[in-house]
Amino acid sequence: MKKSLFVLLLAGCVCLAGCAQTPTAAADGAAWSDDWITVGGIIGVDTPDGIDHQENNDSLSIRGMYYATWSIGEAESYTNEDGDDAQLYDAQIYLLLAGYDAAKKAEESAAEWQAMANDRYAVDQSLSTTCNSQDFTVLTYAFDSEANPYAKGASAFGVYRNYAISVELSCRENFTGNPLEILTDFLEHCHYSI
Repeated sequence: MKKSLFVLLLAGCVCLAGCAQTPTAAADGAAWSDDWITVGGIIGVDTPDGIDHQENNDSLSIRGMYYATWSIGEAESYTNEDGDDAQLYDAQIYLLLAGYDAAKKAEESAAEWQAMANDRYAVDQSLSTTCNSQDFTVLTYAFDSEANPYAKGASAFGVYRNYAISVELSCRENFTGNPLEILTDFLEHCHYSI
C-alpha cells in the first residue's frame, strides 16, 4: 500500500512539473522562444524595439494571476501624494493575466476590468481589434486626475481560453508617441501558448 501511494504521489509531482514547463509552440504557429518574456506560461512577449522589460511578477500565481511591466524612456524619481517613491518613465506598459477554472469566469473578469477603466478614465475611443489572432476591446483615454503623473493612455481587454488579459499603456504629458499605435504593436508581439 505504501509503495502504491508513493507511486501515485510521484506521478502527481511529475504531472505538476509538466504544467510549469515552458511552452514549445505558440497558437500562431511560431516556435516558443527563450528570448520572449513569458507571463504565466501562457503569453510570450517578443518585446518590440524601444520598449524595455522591467518586471515579471508571479507572486500572485497561487491565485492564478500574473503581472509584468515594460517601460519606454529613462527612469525619473517620483514621489506620489502619499509620499511613496517610485520610478516614472515616459510611458509604461502593464500586463495582467488572470486564470480561471472556466472561460465564462475569464470573460466576466475581462468585462469587469473594462468597466472599471470606463469609470476611471475619460475614454475618447473604444474599438474592437485583432492582434496576432487574439481579439481585444481597446480603449484610448485621458487621465482626469491631477494627482496621476500620467496624462493619456490605451488599454486592451481580452480572453484567451480561460484567461482574462489586460494590457495598459500609460503615457506622460510630454510623451510624443501614439498610445494606440504603441499598444497595438505590443499586442502584435504577444504570442499565446497552445
